[in-house]
Amino acid sequence: MHKWLLEGEQVEICCRPHSRILVWPITVGLLVILLGSAALAKLQPGPFSHWAPGMEPWREPALVLLVVAGGLTLLLYPVRRVWRWAWTRYFLTSQRLLVRRGPFGRFIAIHSMEQIQEVRPVQKWRQKMAGSGDLQLHMYRGPIRTLAEVPALTRFNKETQQAWIKVFRTSVASIQQTPQPGDYASEVGMREKGLRKLGRDH
Repeated sequence: MHKWLLEGEQVEICCRPHSRILVWPITVGLLVILLGSAALAKLQPGPFSHWAPGMEPWREPALVLLVVAGGLTLLLYPVRRVWRWAWTRYFLTSQRLLVRRGPFGRFIAIHSMEQIQEVRPVQKWRQKMAGSGDLQLHMYRGPIRTLAEVPALTRFNKETQQAWIKVFRTSVASIQQTPQPGDYASEVGMREKGLRKLGRDH
């Protein structure tokens, strides 16, 4: 059992964002590696002396610059995006929607079902092909929250709607069972009228 769960709360779905978001980072990473390898081959002593005669003193600085630029490009975009995807989790529980991210599993977003006014799935044409999509949470207070690239959007949305309806019905039932001040005053008033009428009859 997870320590962060509330009393009586259960995990319904745990997933990462859809892997389609890795298409561009991986593509860019492969291009950087291919272009970097081709450039490194050109900077070897033999080929370099043929296409850049007289520039031998600049070969090593160019080599260092190429390696540093390629490494930074890989770290800042492809590797960073892959790490972010691997460290992101969406949790749907019986009471909340949570987003967990980072190597230490820190929760960056916690949405209680009681705070959500409407759950709306949104799909672009590319997302429809992969079965993924965005889940928009229209809150009673504050801006719209979005869970991006939710995998198996249809199932995730269905489970979220069911959890939201269950929490909503429970809240309505608890409100109806709680005596209101007006109801109590009305009940006392009816009792007083009944006692006065009983006194007149006797």
